Amino acid sequence: MNREETISQILMDYINIDVEGVERELEVPEKIPVNKAVTIIGPRRAGKTFYILQRFSRLRRAGKAALFFPLDDDRIYPPTLEDLSTLVKLFYELFPDADEKYLFLDEVQEVENWELFVKRAAEREGFRVYLTGSSSKLLGSEIATALRGRTLTFEILPFSFREFLRAKGAKFGRHPSTREEATLKALLKEYLKFGGFPEVALIEDEFLKRKVLSEYVDVMLYRDIVERHGIKNLKAVRLFLKLLVTSFAKEFSVNRTARYMKDMGVDVSRNTLYSYFDHFEEAYVVFPLRKFSHNLKEVEKSLPKVYIVDTGLINAYSPRSDVSMGRLMENAVFLELRRRGRELYYFKDERGREVDFLVKDGDGVSELIQVNYSIEEPETFKREVSALLSASERLGCENLRIINWGRDDTVEAGGKEIRLVPLWRFLLGGEEE
Repeated sequence: MNREETISQILMDYINIDVEGVERELEVPEKIPVNKAVTIIGPRRAGKTFYILQRFSRLRRAGKAALFFPLDDDRIYPPTLEDLSTLVKLFYELFPDADEKYLFLDEVQEVENWELFVKRAAEREGFRVYLTGSSSKLLGSEIATALRGRTLTFEILPFSFREFLRAKGAKFGRHPSTREEATLKALLKEYLKFGGFPEVALIEDEFLKRKVLSEYVDVMLYRDIVERHGIKNLKAVRLFLKLLVTSFAKEFSVNRTARYMKDMGVDVSRNTLYSYFDHFEEAYVVFPLRKFSHNLKEVEKSLPKVYIVDTGLINAYSPRSDVSMGRLMENAVFLELRRRGRELYYFKDERGREVDFLVKDGDGVSELIQVNYSIEEPETFKREVSALLSASERLGCENLRIINWGRDDTVEAGGKEIRLVPLWRFLLGGEEE
């Protein structure tokens, strides 16, 4: 079988596929303009392929001319630009009279100079092109140059808690009963412990959940970091990833980490660790959150707090029962705010009083959010409120919230109202009720 026949066979494997499953909340317009490419980016195993397969399946059921092609298929790996041209040739053989033309290219970054083909397919051939990829920097930099004005980019992460509940077949009203709330919180603990990767969410056995999550870590490390960037110092990069993951929801200093690793007998330069950090961010393993300042240079120079793309990966690295529930909650809140498209920072004043999340809206601050598992202890409550009030006065923000495990209330402190929101309500989007 020659290469064109192999490509044709792969296309036929998908041409009439019927895909059902959890509808993702990613809002991509059903109709995109001609000459536009839609790019879906995010970490491996988050559901990018499934998402575009669902959309492809709906188009095919509606009788539309569309082809889906996975560019990481071993039968044609590594794929080339010539293979992409073959796709167009086969498209016209299958759909010679098509008015609307759709191409779905999965893991497009596997093709060197892929952006040249996409530009041609969208501009000259009139295709509506859907792309997925696992490297944010790869897609971002190339889109900014070759596809400027020709693309719409969307980010997909592992399941939100709402999607997780739908995957579990769990339905709750806006105001759950006491029993339903208990069930909801039990599912929330599972979500925080094992995360929202679609495959993991549907596995019942905890040992298998951990096994799959560990394999995800290995794939991200070796395929997205080591192989892609030609890293030779495996001991250093593995230890650095472990230190990153176990430092989640905390400030992370590359300089201190370099000294620590040297003390551990792993000699690696600070510049190399900065490169590793960038690689893990590009691969959607870690997200840095900068400290807020009105001075942009101070923002860029600030120590970032780090958050992990999925709390399940945290527990895969730290399968102990002493992982802080409060920090897991904070990581989940960060991811939810990112899904909502918020511009985020953390805030810390000169006295070290910290607010977990500052939400910026235009030129102003629209919201200040603390996250803490329990605020029943007077000292804890006082600390969280003190930081909120200090930041509120300095930044002129009156929208103050403390996300916690179980308390649902509004309190007054320092002449300001503070909304206490249970995590489950926040994650389900009902915190304003």
